Amino acid sequence: MRISLLLLLFLPFSVQADPARLAQLVDYVGVDYSAAVDEGQVISELEYNEMTEFSRIIREQVDALPEGMREQLEPQAKRLQDVIAAKGPVPTVVEITGSMRQVILDSPALASTPGSLPTIDGIEPVYQQQCASCHGANGMGDGPAGAGMDPAPTDFTDTERARARTIYGLYNTIKLGVDGTGMRAYSELSDEQRWALAFYVSGMHADSTDVDQGEEAFSTMGPLDKPELRELTTQTLAEVSEQASALRADVHLYLRRNPQALEDTTSPIAVAMAGVKKARDTYAEGKPEIAYDAAVDAYLEGFELAEASVSTTDSELVIQVEKAMTALRQGIRERQSVETVNAAAEKALGLLQQASDRVEGETLSAGIAFSSALIIILREGLEAILILGAIAAFLRQTGHREAMPWLHAGWIGALVVGVLTWVVSEFVLTISGATRELTEGITALLAAGILFYVGFWMHSKLNAARWQQFIKEKIQMALDSRTLYGITIISFIAVYREVFETVLFFQALWAQVGTDGSSAVTGGFVTGIAIVAVAAWAIFQFGVKLPLKQFFGFSAAVMILLAIVFAGKGVMALQEAGLLPINALDFDPIGWLGIYPSVQSITAQLVVVAAAAALILYNGRSSSVARS
Repeated sequence: MRISLLLLLFLPFSVQADPARLAQLVDYVGVDYSAAVDEGQVISELEYNEMTEFSRIIREQVDALPEGMREQLEPQAKRLQDVIAAKGPVPTVVEITGSMRQVILDSPALASTPGSLPTIDGIEPVYQQQCASCHGANGMGDGPAGAGMDPAPTDFTDTERARARTIYGLYNTIKLGVDGTGMRAYSELSDEQRWALAFYVSGMHADSTDVDQGEEAFSTMGPLDKPELRELTTQTLAEVSEQASALRADVHLYLRRNPQALEDTTSPIAVAMAGVKKARDTYAEGKPEIAYDAAVDAYLEGFELAEASVSTTDSELVIQVEKAMTALRQGIRERQSVETVNAAAEKALGLLQQASDRVEGETLSAGIAFSSALIIILREGLEAILILGAIAAFLRQTGHREAMPWLHAGWIGALVVGVLTWVVSEFVLTISGATRELTEGITALLAAGILFYVGFWMHSKLNAARWQQFIKEKIQMALDSRTLYGITIISFIAVYREVFETVLFFQALWAQVGTDGSSAVTGGFVTGIAIVAVAAWAIFQFGVKLPLKQFFGFSAAVMILLAIVFAGKGVMALQEAGLLPINALDFDPIGWLGIYPSVQSITAQLVVVAAAAALILYNGRSSSVARS
């Protein structure tokens, strides 16, 4: 597949950076340069002219990239152009393009892996319908529609050329097409189909003996030894052979034919271990930004989703793992020595392996599944009910039952949005850990502000004279629209934040149980809902019976306490998302109080405590003035 030189003459003079197109061109040069030059001699004038033109376009594309990425690629783009101009060795061009490709694929602008593991069992009919007419029924480039094509369709069974291609490069070609050739862009196919086709054709050259060897080797690998999905899609088989052993290349070959085999390696703890390993390795390579992102993802996309399961067998180990992963992120962020970061990574990996050993097999049992589901529901549900119960009791106590619909509107709306969140995250897209933590962090801090205001408001009504004056002024208006709006916001946030967390935790839990465990998860969920419902009834009833002054005092204390808790949780969530720095402290977290071992989260809570103390003092002085 080649781009017509005639069409290249009409490319616009103003070059716009397109990382996907740049990756395609770099891949193309790395694979096809061997067809243009051999031992310093041009063996195809047409091919060599294309390589020369492509190297120029690659350099122009690089010059148009954002600053950080451009600085990494400029020397390599210039070297590539010089080597091709000098008819340099094929291995040198392969080495340069391979290095450039990895830099490009490290860019967040590219989705270099599929959103989910592709299923290629059903893609063969799509290949026969869309591709076989040119590439042939068996991928040998001998399809009837390809006869006489210049350039000829790709022969996917050519082992040497196949070992020089990446799965991402094939996907990119299927998605973008190649100008001036018979290879068009297949926009009518879904992204899942394009990835499945890329995997399918990438293994057409495979020998069954190699595939069988790869399967046998894969079955004996531990979690840290198995290839990551990104490694599988962005590395060539030739690169894998050079970096590791020939048997490791056989594993990659097996996975190209059977990508679903990676499903067992995507458990949360396996994801966490792979992320820590990547953070360690990329930091040693002098890429701290990539290393930090990998360390953050290792927690958000990995261990956090396994916490509920691990805590049922060893809650102390959960704390140790969190501390170790925090130390790793802090070491990378502070640019500590490679030795220090390596030590932190090895400690985290050791603890994660312990966590894996703790839950291996047990997460599939009915008892563990039931307990995990029950703990999740109780933890998330009771936190929301406490707020709703205090507000409902307040409205009833003060004779403002007409405001109850505003309260109900908030939590009912939160449940509806929560169900939609589950539908979207399950069937439309995957919510990333960073997005999850960002959402939780912002909602927690917003809730802290609103709860603080409500707590202050309730505390200001402790004085009977003030309360009577408030009743006299407000009884005709009941609760004004701003107060009602605030009640709805609190109700919505209190419930949606917990529903959001519950959706994500249950998705992770469901992925770790088998058929027998599914019914146990359902049982734990139903039992938890029943307990929360009973607790909600008791709290609501208790609120109704509270004497006015005691009720206001208790509610103000609860609201301010929750504001302190949410402030700590919100800051910690933003730290886990990598948006705030972490200066770690040496003590165990107290999660139910939102107390975490970091200077930033403790400072946020102390600010809320100081503000609450100042406002309480202010209310006390105002009451003294009113009485005098």
